[in-house]
Amino acid sequence: MKRQTLVTLELFVIIIITLLIFYAFFNIYFIFKGIGKSIVNINEKNKKVVENILKESKYYNKTNDINELKKIKFFMNFNDFEFTLYYKDGKEIEIYDDSLYNLKDYIKNNGYSEAGFYTFIDVILLFICIVLNAIRNKISREIYIIDNQEEK
Repeated sequence: MKRQTLVTLELFVIIIITLLIFYAFFNIYFIFKGIGKSIVNINEKNKKVVENILKESKYYNKTNDINELKKIKFFMNFNDFEFTLYYKDGKEIEIYDDSLYNLKDYIKNNGYSEAGFYTFIDVILLFICIVLNAIRNKISREIYIIDNQEEK
């Protein structure tokens, strides 16, 4: 009975490891997709700074409520600055304005890299897989010991 439980547990751990590896490979797509993109989340501390910088742009629609702004993503798109503004209601607005150097620098300095975020997740998944594999090895050894005791 104990052997059957250990085999089931080992199988469960192997399935989890396999799923984590597939998820890590799936994240590679997001890593390559996020290369060169930086994101800054808008909060109470930086709302005024971002609002003042955005007002400098002639392409920014000043009727949009800055309080509804959730995050801004910067991407260099064929030598053009591309800023995507994400609002809380799901609305996305893209601004192409090369004069927003201050906003680009602010996002680069205070934001985070989209590719770096998914790379961090993959590193954590790798660590979890290593730990789970060590657990699986321990379970396998216990199964081996039970099998050798039954043979005698």
